[in-house]
Amino acid sequence: MSESKRLLLALQSAMNQTLGKLDGLQESQLDQVCSHGCAMGNGVRGLLVHNIEHERAHAGQVASIRFDLKAMQNQSVHRLMAEWMRERAALASLLVGLPVEALDAKARDGEWSIRETIQHVLFWEKDSVDHLANELKLNDGPRR
Repeated sequence: MSESKRLLLALQSAMNQTLGKLDGLQESQLDQVCSHGCAMGNGVRGLLVHNIEHERAHAGQVASIRFDLKAMQNQSVHRLMAEWMRERAALASLLVGLPVEALDAKARDGEWSIRETIQHVLFWEKDSVDHLANELKLNDGPRR
């Protein structure tokens, strides 16, 4: 496994852990005191806002370093993977804070629920990627 893939997996794992820890956070708790220095005296809300801005700043830093090193995602496969990850993160972010009763509700008759839509996305991703991996023999180890 490449070192960049290890870092990517570490970021994904950390995000899952954070979501797990903050899942029960209530709106009323945002204005509570938080003693962490990154909250900058602005309570729980301040800490979370700081963490968002911290992530954004360092994403810019990584992009700048890649640019300076001329290590941009010029290869189509890398660009496509990055765009897919961005879209997956956007889809996942729409589930944050969604009440459980909304998962199976349908806005209009004949349309899918949110749960059905996510199941559809997951099924067809697995189906298409498994097919592609088999067809291109991508599961046979690293390609050279």
